Amino acid sequence: MSKQLRKFSVNDSGVSPVIGMILILAIVTVSIGIIYTAGIPMIENAKLSTHQQNIHNSFSVLHGDIEEVVRGPITGAGTARTTTIPMDGGTLAVIPNNTRIEVSYNDGTTTTLSWSPGTTSYEYKNMIAAYENGAVFTKYPTGSIMEQEPLIYVGKLSGSNVGVMIHVINITGANTSTSSKGKGNVRTFAVDDGVSKIYSGEVNTIYINITSQNYQAWNRYLNKTVSNAGASYSSTIFPATDTVAAKITNPGFSLSFSIHETKIESVVG
Repeated sequence: MSKQLRKFSVNDSGVSPVIGMILILAIVTVSIGIIYTAGIPMIENAKLSTHQQNIHNSFSVLHGDIEEVVRGPITGAGTARTTTIPMDGGTLAVIPNNTRIEVSYNDGTTTTLSWSPGTTSYEYKNMIAAYENGAVFTKYPTGSIMEQEPLIYVGKLSGSNVGVMIHVINITGANTSTSSKGKGNVRTFAVDDGVSKIYSGEVNTIYINITSQNYQAWNRYLNKTVSNAGASYSSTIFPATDTVAAKITNPGFSLSFSIHETKIESVVG
C-alpha cells in the first residue's frame, strides 16, 4: 500500500498540459498587450495620415474649382462649383472676414487699398487646411505650409523691368460651418460680373501687409517669388497680430504693377 502511495505521489503526468496552458495564456496576453501599445497607435497614425492626404487632395481640387469660377463661365457648367470634402468628424467652415490684406504703392503716398478675403477651412485634430486669398495652406502646431500658390505673380519683363500682379480672391457672404462623419460640400460662385481691375501702372515701391494665421508662410512665398524675379524684398513680421509687412522694390528701375479683385461667395453644407 505504501509503495503504491509513493508511486502516486511522484506521478507528474498532468504537469505538462498545465504548463502549456499557462505559456499559451502568457503568449496571448503579451500579444494583446503589444497590439494595444504598438499596433493600434500605428493603425491610428496610418488612418490619420491617409485622412490628412485626402484633405490635402480635396483642398487642391477646391483651389482649382475657385480658379475656374474666377476665370468666368465655362460652356455648359456656368460659374458655380461644388467641392466635396471628406469630414470624418472634422469641422468645415467659411469665415469671410478673418484675414486682411493691405496694399499701397509709390512710397506709401497712395491711399491704402484693403480687403478682408476670409478663409474656407477644415479643422481636424491638430491640423487645419485653409484656402485664403487664392492660396491653400496646411497648418500644424509647429507652423504653416503653403500647398498651392496664390494669384500673386512677380516676374521679369524686358531688360531689368519687373512686373507684379496681385489678384485678390475676396470671399463675401455669411459665416457657415458644418461638422459630420460623412462628407461636406463647399459651393462657390461669383457674385459679380467678373474680375475688377483696381489699378495698373508704373510704380517705384509696393507695400503689402497680410494678417493671417499663415503669415509666416505668406512671408516665405513673397520672399521667394520676388527674389526669383530679381527684385528686392524686405519684410517685418509681427507675431502678436499674425501680420507680415512686406516691401517690394526694383532698385534703379520701376515696377509694372497691376492689382485685380474677384468677389466670390462660398457656402458649406
